[in-house]
Amino acid sequence: MRTNKAYKRLSLNERRYSVDIFNMENPDEKDYHFLMTYFSTELANRGPNKWLVVHNNGNKNWEFDYYLNDEALLKDYKTFKMFTKDDRSSFSYWFAHWCSFQLTALNLGIWKFKYLFHDFEKPWMKLFCDYKTVQKWHRTHNRHHLEYGTLKGNTWDDVDWEALMIDWECCGMSKQEAQLDARETMEYEVKREKWAPYEDEIRDHLTPLLNKYLL
Repeated sequence: MRTNKAYKRLSLNERRYSVDIFNMENPDEKDYHFLMTYFSTELANRGPNKWLVVHNNGNKNWEFDYYLNDEALLKDYKTFKMFTKDDRSSFSYWFAHWCSFQLTALNLGIWKFKYLFHDFEKPWMKLFCDYKTVQKWHRTHNRHHLEYGTLKGNTWDDVDWEALMIDWECCGMSKQEAQLDARETMEYEVKREKWAPYEDEIRDHLTPLLNKYLL
């Protein structure tokens, strides 16, 4: 059995990158062909190992982990069924993110009644508009997005930084391509061309909150 949706347990850094897991003891026909094509040496010399974990670090720079049995494998890896960008227009994608937002706010002890309406307009707008249109409207009309602070007449104080922090922190619970936490997302965003000119403002508003909640 092979999966490309397995992530290292207890390591946010390694969870960002999917790996391929092969059952070398009893591979199906497709996996056997793949193993023989690329990893015939590993298959031939597997010894007592049942599982082969393949890390592709780019340009076919393969790295391997071997596991004797299911128990050994499951100590390090598990399958995370998360949503991809292709799922963004679905109700289930929105609902999973909504749930993760609520749970993160509760866990941090800062849940508010207004959070029940987080991203509330999205599933309804998507009934009539394409995702890009919904996304653009949403980011300029909701205070938990950086775009809100750049609108004419608004200042950075108008952004709901606490909700933005929760939004960034919770994404890794449901979104396969968004495995950064809130602090890592801040570091990523301030290096982008779009937000680099506002780095000081973003850091000044968000860093105290991240420190307060030990994120």
